[in-house]
Amino acid sequence: MLSEEFSKEMWDCWRDVSVAYGTFAKKMGVDTSELYVVDALWDEPEGLSQRSICEVCDMGKQTISAICKRLAARDVVVAHAGQADKRERIMALTDEGREQWRLPVESMRELEMKAAGAIGVEEGELFIRVIKQYAKTFQEEVQR
Repeated sequence: MLSEEFSKEMWDCWRDVSVAYGTFAKKMGVDTSELYVVDALWDEPEGLSQRSICEVCDMGKQTISAICKRLAARDVVVAHAGQADKRERIMALTDEGREQWRLPVESMRELEMKAAGAIGVEEGELFIRVIKQYAKTFQEEVQR
């Protein structure tokens, strides 16, 4: 496959995955961006800083701040000051938030496991190597 074809196919795959998650969120009746934030917090009982959420979800500070405010208004998350830096806001799921979002998060993770399971071990390892190489090379070229 030529580089140009590979790049186009890569973009198409990236878009298809994004569309799949958006379709899933819509089917569950939740906002896709909120789903990503809640999922990022799901396994973090102590919470995450908004900066960390930005990195995990690959979203900007203003976007994460707005999402966290919406979630806080619905008692899904609570904010507290960071230990080391009191100016840092640490966001954590509330018990109510965990209950509200249990079905979407657990269903999404179940679908992710099914999708991953449909790919053989060798194909999965190759896929990860290729994606990492693609991302590394792309990042290196951006840095030039």
